[in-house]
Amino acid sequence: MKTWEMETPQGDHVRLSWNESATFNLQTGIGGQWVDYHCFTVYGIDSALEALSVGYDAMIELEGETT
Repeated sequence: MKTWEMETPQGDHVRLSWNESATFNLQTGIGGQWVDYHCFTVYGIDSALEALSVGYDAMIELEGETT
C-alpha cells in the first residue's frame, strides 16, 4: 500500500492511497481517522509515480465537480 498526503486547490488536506495494483482511495480526516470519500480503479499502472499522477488528476477532477 502506498499513500500520499496532499492539499486540494481549495486548501483541504486529503490522502490518496493505492494498493499497488489498481485500486485507489481518496480519503479525508474525520475525528482523527482517515475516511474514504471516493474510490476508483485504474488498470495498467506501472509505477508509484504514475499512480500518484493518476490519483492527483482524479482528485482535481472530483474537486472540480463539487465546486
